[in-house]
Amino acid sequence: MNFKQVEAFRAVMLSGSMTAAAEALHTSQPNISRLIGQLERLNGFALFERIGSRLVPTDEGTAFFNEVDRAFVGLSNLEHSARHIRQLGTGQIRIAAVPSLSLTLLPHAIQRFRQGHEQVAISLQTSDSATVARWVASQFCDFGLVSFIGEETPGVRAQLIGDLPGVCIVPKDHRLAALGQIDVDDLEGEEFISLANIGDGTRRRIDRLFMQSGDRRKLSLEAPYAATICSMVGTGLGVSIVSPLVAREYLHTGIEIRPFAADLRFTSYLLYPDHRPQNSLGKRFAALLKTMFSEVPAS
Repeated sequence: MNFKQVEAFRAVMLSGSMTAAAEALHTSQPNISRLIGQLERLNGFALFERIGSRLVPTDEGTAFFNEVDRAFVGLSNLEHSARHIRQLGTGQIRIAAVPSLSLTLLPHAIQRFRQGHEQVAISLQTSDSATVARWVASQFCDFGLVSFIGEETPGVRAQLIGDLPGVCIVPKDHRLAALGQIDVDDLEGEEFISLANIGDGTRRRIDRLFMQSGDRRKLSLEAPYAATICSMVGTGLGVSIVSPLVAREYLHTGIEIRPFAADLRFTSYLLYPDHRPQNSLGKRFAALLKTMFSEVPAS
């Protein structure tokens, strides 16, 4: 079986006749007929039947066409990739990040990076820290941004690029908004909105901190993302502790931000695939991220 035979068959299926297929492929009708005959002999079944003046595909021919068409779709994708490489070169960055960064810092970082790299293709994927680490280890992504790293994360190298103090967020006009800073004891009896994933590293650290003081919060509300928590706090549902990166991005939801007195840090790690050199574009983007982390106000 060769490409010319398959191409002729596909042309006949799409056009409905050998004459039209010959015109589309700039060849003769007898040549198309010969190629179809060869393909039928190789396959061991008829591809078409003549019903009056009409050429009708057999059931086997229709089934075979479905497979052929899938192959041509793959070929079309390859052609698209070739055009993309021809137009943009190999310049591309594939980033994976946790939601607290993909919804806050990264859109601004991409916008700033594109000002000097307009032709670079950038793909941003979002998931939890463990999944991001797996994506980087498998080289599905060039690098990742996570909030914490496990005791053992095979296949990746980690670099701390962000270490920010947590902030307390409360609704506007809340009694705690009158304080210059908020401590653990100030949250006694308050409805506290937690991250929904109990296994999340940030959730565990916050819970552990409050347990050291007896944990007298009300805990009946949870949400999967810090961004959602900000929106819930803004509606007056409760209070919470989040990264300042997230809090400053969601001021429009109606929250007040106050420093949190207890020692609770929000870390960010840059993950690289192990045993693979970082390309120049990735290095430049990582350097930009480090700069932007340093620009986050300490207050």
